[in-house]
Amino acid sequence: MPSKKKRLTMGAVIILPTANHEWGMWGASLHNGYDPNVTWTAASRFLAETFRLKPEQVRDLLDARFGRHLADDLSFIPQLVAGTFRGGPADEEIIASHLAARFAQPAWRDWVRITLGEIKRG
Repeated sequence: MPSKKKRLTMGAVIILPTANHEWGMWGASLHNGYDPNVTWTAASRFLAETFRLKPEQVRDLLDARFGRHLADDLSFIPQLVAGTFRGGPADEEIIASHLAARFAQPAWRDWVRITLGEIKRG
């Protein structure tokens, strides 16, 4: 689990640690049996690059209800485990590909805009 004070720097993208270990993307990833470091990093990088968000905006978005639902949506990623297909993220590249397909849809892009507006209004 990243330190609350540590900033992960991945290329030009600064990835802030979660401020919500119980809910949001981090908590839902844990609950769903995913590695939260992998899901958090992949989603943070994708959102920052795709929507040109500031690190604080990305963190707030993933710590919100939006992040929880996004983590739940990762279960739609097909994954072969011991000869059986089950859902869930395997690595950052697969997560980024899944998110790219989702956010190609206008409704998903609007969801980001709406959620950021709700966060800003507090």
